[in-house]
Amino acid sequence: MAGIGRVLGYDVPAEGYRELYGEEQLQKYYSIFRNSMIDLQNIEMVLDVGCGIGLLREYLRELGFDGFYIGLDILEDRIMEAKKDQDHNSDLILADAHHLPFRDRAFDLVALITVIHLLRVEESLEELKRVTKRVLIITILKGLKFSVKLFKTIKELMSEWMMISFDKPWIKDLICI
Repeated sequence: MAGIGRVLGYDVPAEGYRELYGEEQLQKYYSIFRNSMIDLQNIEMVLDVGCGIGLLREYLRELGFDGFYIGLDILEDRIMEAKKDQDHNSDLILADAHHLPFRDRAFDLVALITVIHLLRVEESLEELKRVTKRVLIITILKGLKFSVKLFKTIKELMSEWMMISFDKPWIKDLICI
């Protein structure tokens, strides 16, 4: 299982992830939580699919989120790095986004930040919708040749959900909530 992400083209060592992408990820989180109407006071359970080294967990804690956070990644080195800063209100799981090991509607908020392009979109979206109770955040890397097509596919597959999307020039992703 640990090699699947590398086959899909994500070959950044966990130890260097914060240095390479930390600031970029923080800009995405800021854009998501400052430009949306997500009230963290009403969020008890968060699932971060493709959590990497757990940067979203850190950001949510800084915003005062005291609910339970579960980070899920398919790469073992990411999970091991994230566990270095694990707190008592979190868990980190090595698993595949196409087969989420959770009950239906288990999470108030599910985040998929710059990961969707690495997945089988239809299969993973069905799983994400299944485990999401209220808020699903998906960001799409803008620089990909198929970004527009991917956005349209997500919009079509999520047609029964209310969807807000926004694009900020200073971040590399299109944000869908």
